[in-house]
Amino acid sequence: MFNPIFIVGPHRAGSTLWHNLIAMDDTILRLPEPRFMGSPRQKDFRYFLETQVCDVSSDRNIEKLVELCLSRQPIPGLGGAMWKLEALGSRASDPSLHLAMSDRIKRSDRSLGAIARSIIEVLTDFTGCSRACVKFPVDVRYTRELMHWFPEGKVVHITRDPRGLAMSKSNDPSGTGPMVRKHPYLAWPIRKAAIAVVISQYRLSAKIHYRLQARDNYRLFHYEDLLVAPDQTLKELCQFVEMEFDEDMLAPERGKHEHQPSSLTGKQQKAFDVEAAVRWQRMISPLDNFLVTWSTRSSMRQLGYDPATHLIFREQGISPETTEYCQS
Repeated sequence: MFNPIFIVGPHRAGSTLWHNLIAMDDTILRLPEPRFMGSPRQKDFRYFLETQVCDVSSDRNIEKLVELCLSRQPIPGLGGAMWKLEALGSRASDPSLHLAMSDRIKRSDRSLGAIARSIIEVLTDFTGCSRACVKFPVDVRYTRELMHWFPEGKVVHITRDPRGLAMSKSNDPSGTGPMVRKHPYLAWPIRKAAIAVVISQYRLSAKIHYRLQARDNYRLFHYEDLLVAPDQTLKELCQFVEMEFDEDMLAPERGKHEHQPSSLTGKQQKAFDVEAAVRWQRMISPLDNFLVTWSTRSSMRQLGYDPATHLIFREQGISPETTEYCQS
């Protein structure tokens, strides 16, 4: 049975760490973001189909689609990290892979979901893996569509404290950071806009969770739980995604995959770092702290997250002022 694992959630929620932990199992193919469906105005896979392939009813166009997808070229709509095909290396040009993927897509109904499923299935089989783990396959708003495409798959929805998300996003080295360096005189509005995006995404994530929480193949996990109680959290994760728990998962620094650098320190921290969950407190202004906590207080409750009682905050000695707005 084809039962891939998908990791969805807001940007800067620690998805790379969760992804790498699952991919420590050598039978699982690690696939980063393909952007099959993206946020509004993003050049996602749909944009690629519309501008580069056009008519998918044509067999020749399907062959062209596969050729472009496996070309590792900077093609609009194929900007997601998956299309670098790092897991394949030189085998990306193997004619048998091109033929298998073309045939699989041609035998499908050629809808967006069928094409996405065909690509992931063929890549999994070609690499000799038993299943795939895909990080951020869609914008979180499309999680229901994802579950429709892969009804037997497992969806791991990750979240973290919205204030941590806000500080990470407003200092994002691959997004906000370059914009601020390019337009330093606009630093304040750029960072405030990033915080507004975080609030919007967090509230949307809470709504998605409310709609999907009863489904058997969906589960919510908290970043702070992983850092303060990795043994228990990872065992729950493994039970949900139906994989064997390995003690090596408690030492992610032994993994072979790179980790995202912290947007606040710039360092790549591979081991579990409890401080990472509370570092934002030294960065956030009182105004931003109030705005984010006040705007997301009901969403935190929907996501089952209460920083006022969470063990990681008590252990780190967080002051009551940091969490008081979550009580209202």
